[in-house]
Amino acid sequence: MTRNALASLPDIVRGQGASALLAAIIAFLRSKDISKEFILDFVRQNYDHRGSYGSAREYRKLLRAYEDMGAVMSTWFSEPRFLDNKSRPMPVTTKRGPLSVSGLVRMSHVKVSATVAAELMRRSPSVGVDSQGRFLALKRVFVLPEFELPRAALIIERYLDTLQKNSTAHNENTTLLLERNCHVPEIDLNRIAPILRDIKGRGSAFMDSIDGDIESHRHRRSKRKAVGELGVLVFAWTRPTSRSQKADAASRI
Repeated sequence: MTRNALASLPDIVRGQGASALLAAIIAFLRSKDISKEFILDFVRQNYDHRGSYGSAREYRKLLRAYEDMGAVMSTWFSEPRFLDNKSRPMPVTTKRGPLSVSGLVRMSHVKVSATVAAELMRRSPSVGVDSQGRFLALKRVFVLPEFELPRAALIIERYLDTLQKNSTAHNENTTLLLERNCHVPEIDLNRIAPILRDIKGRGSAFMDSIDGDIESHRHRRSKRKAVGELGVLVFAWTRPTSRSQKADAASRI
């Protein structure tokens, strides 16, 4: 490779990296039935990034409610007033009383209303309903069906912001945020089930251990101005890399 080729390599890598990122985002959007016309119109109207936030107001309101429900579920699984003598979450009702959705929301110190919280509970597989119409906590992690796209938007925004902050921190010798991965580009996908189970178990235990600590520092509407976000994301991925593997994977779908 010539010296000129080496000199231009960073620009080539940056361009190809940007292409890969955009291609992955567009492919994901298309898989969620977002039209090509919508994607192209958005790029044309918001290429300078200044006009993209006003139109996302409702999305951000829904996302905030979704995030608040995480705190509600955490409170449901940890607050003694909502646990039975075996430390299991007790059913809550939409009616008034100590074991109610409104009481749970109030104890969680979140902004989502009890009405919205109840509606999200009805839509979530994390919550069941018994014969008396009471809500049952089934899973500590709150999920909504077909909510992958908003979740992806949240994660990608925060991840890119983390990369930017770490780049600045490197230059200014300040504390870096955690951002790392363990990655093996070639592995036998047919023999990794035990590894994935171990990753899931240890990862879930880690997230549970810090979830309560993070929630204990949630903003309580004080007058302090240093208010922002703190979050931790843990995920594992598998992906076939050869053409034959991809063909095999596609044939099994």
